[in-house]
Amino acid sequence: MRALLTISCMVVAPLLPFAVGLAIGQDTCASAGRRLYLAIFPFATVFPEESFASTVVASSPSRDVDVGGGFDLLTQKLPEKDVVYPKSMKGNWICERSAVKVEGDTYQAESAYRCLGSKENLRPGSTEKFETRFIESPYFGASGVVLDRGFEIASRTQNTDSVQWNVDNPNLLEYGKTKILVVRRSVEEPNDKGFGFDELLRVDDLMVTRAIQVKRRYRRAFDENGNRIVEGLEIMKTFRVLDGVAGTEFPTATVKSQIRMAVKS
Repeated sequence: MRALLTISCMVVAPLLPFAVGLAIGQDTCASAGRRLYLAIFPFATVFPEESFASTVVASSPSRDVDVGGGFDLLTQKLPEKDVVYPKSMKGNWICERSAVKVEGDTYQAESAYRCLGSKENLRPGSTEKFETRFIESPYFGASGVVLDRGFEIASRTQNTDSVQWNVDNPNLLEYGKTKILVVRRSVEEPNDKGFGFDELLRVDDLMVTRAIQVKRRYRRAFDENGNRIVEGLEIMKTFRVLDGVAGTEFPTATVKSQIRMAVKS
């Protein structure tokens, strides 16, 4: 029996790199599983299941390996609980976003734009206008305010019934069949030169998982009548997702927009 098990290891072991290579090189977990099964099935029916299963588990690749410019969307790296805005922005504002430039795969750009709530057709020069709100957060106290993400997505989609968001758990937002989760974030806190953030979002709509990066940089200013305004630049990027890993090194689409917010009168 020991001789038989030794022979099984000698036969199966050389095939494992080939089989696992097939598995991780495919687009979906299901297709990878089928190819792995077909590659080793003849030996699995001859040798004991316990010894073979332990060999496969030991050889399975870890999701913690360096993926070369990618980010595992099943993990979260959030040193900051949320994005903090100046406390002077507390209240309701009217936001106007104008697309300046669209590069790359326009279908991916349009899909991402709509997933984030826009109802407008995305093209250079297109403008979207909606109401947004900034509220206090238990994470920052009197030092600043945060974006009411639920209020803004309801305003942009014009659908208040299905939106689920809580300031105590600000990184998850759901509306309709869409779920948006912040998986990575860096923040530039408010200072004399401005403020901003960089977030990577995992967006699921029951059919597709998308990776969308949103970077914004704001500065406080006054309009021609002396009224307070906030101006900003936004860069939105989309990335290819394979087996839950976003290829963040090479975007599939990039959208650059200008943002202008004025206090709601």
